Amino acid sequence: MEHQKNLFIEHDRLRTYQESGFEECTPRELKSLPSSAIVPLSLLAIHTLKLSDSLSDEELRLQVEIRMYEEGNLNSDEEYTIDFIRHHINNDSDALVEVFALSHSKARDYFSEMLTKTGAIDIITPGFMVYGSLYDTLPKGNDLFIYWGEEESYGVIYQEGRYIAHRGIETLTSIAVETGLDLAKLKQYLYTKGLIEENYLPEELNKFILLQERVAKNIERLVHTINHKRGLFGLTGIDHVYLDFEGESIPGLETVFSAYGIADTKIIPLTLPNVTPVQFHETLCASYLLQVQSPLNLSPFARKAPWYHRESGKFLAFGGGAMLLVLIISLCVAWMISSEETRKEELTAKLETLHKETASLSVILKKNSLLLAEQQSKNKAVQEEITLYHAAEETAALIDDMHSKRQQFLLDTTAELGRYRLGAMLMEQNSSKQMSLLVVSDYRKRDDIAKLMSGLYARGYQDVQTHEIKLDNNNTTYNSLVKVTR
Repeated sequence: MEHQKNLFIEHDRLRTYQESGFEECTPRELKSLPSSAIVPLSLLAIHTLKLSDSLSDEELRLQVEIRMYEEGNLNSDEEYTIDFIRHHINNDSDALVEVFALSHSKARDYFSEMLTKTGAIDIITPGFMVYGSLYDTLPKGNDLFIYWGEEESYGVIYQEGRYIAHRGIETLTSIAVETGLDLAKLKQYLYTKGLIEENYLPEELNKFILLQERVAKNIERLVHTINHKRGLFGLTGIDHVYLDFEGESIPGLETVFSAYGIADTKIIPLTLPNVTPVQFHETLCASYLLQVQSPLNLSPFARKAPWYHRESGKFLAFGGGAMLLVLIISLCVAWMISSEETRKEELTAKLETLHKETASLSVILKKNSLLLAEQQSKNKAVQEEITLYHAAEETAALIDDMHSKRQQFLLDTTAELGRYRLGAMLMEQNSSKQMSLLVVSDYRKRDDIAKLMSGLYARGYQDVQTHEIKLDNNNTTYNSLVKVTR
């Protein structure tokens, strides 16, 4: 399986790096590999704050950004990427927060040539962070790392293998200008003669004095930073001084440290197996960036997520899906309309055929409808005549029934009168329902009138009443008006 690989970006150079070393990158690797770069300290705005150690990372980040614009001399008209390192202080509830801000415009100018090739830089971090990776092989102690390069130089302090501070120093180019030496000659002096006066010829003593003065001034800066961190971090001293100077040492450098209170210090040049001294620093940086998981990252050129993970991509996917859905619906509607139009045309053709087939039947139907109407009219006249016959028949039956009832009424009354030998001066029948009798009886037989009434009740008549009772013929005749209701 291929080793992990990374794009290592320098100011004006771009290469791939993996465990086997550097290689020139292919066009495909420019877009596919993760990329990282080291940013010079000169491009950074650096400020140290003291904030409560109880703040969460998010709360701390918010406070840091506010304070950096208030105290860190950031230009409010520029954009910055801000990151920080939280340092826990012994026996203190506050934390020392070292804040780094990278101007987007400065970063764009510095990496402009490389950005045209890669389009993104995943990690941008300061070079002093890389020395922590050496503790895989070095003993963890209170150490000072010094990097002396042509374009950047600094010292870095680690306590028990953990970064706590850094300090910028003069570059070799700057020292060469101050001492009047060309860069190659300066390096040769430092390699071979160092800071030992006896190593210089009489005519070179002036160069020695200038060189010693510049180096001592920079060592003084570093010692000042070390002393400042003693109280904050409980730093007891410096165990090792590691020199990152193209694999070389500087003779007499330990004497300068001793003069500033750091005695018995041996200068240890840094090297890596199978790496040329000239390539040590860039190899260390590339190796660190290849392996680091959560670095101090100041990159404003983060690689864009795949389009389908970005909000715009999600919106585009949603919009595309919606458009596709609309298109599908439109096609379905168009197909349905086309189907309906085809079906309509088929039905129209069938309807025309039916019109032709039913034309003759329509004439026959019209003729039959007229005959039916004529027959219905005749039938109606017959029905009316039958109704009249039925009415006449019912009337005749009613009259006959009434006559029969009146006759029966009269027979019943006459029978009862004869039964009790009563006479009637008047028999008036108003209808088949009612009859009035003026009964005449001997005074001695007046009880027979009551018997007459009882007899009529017995024959089923509903009501029999006497209304007017008179005595006549010298009180010998009894006249009684009886009304009978059927």
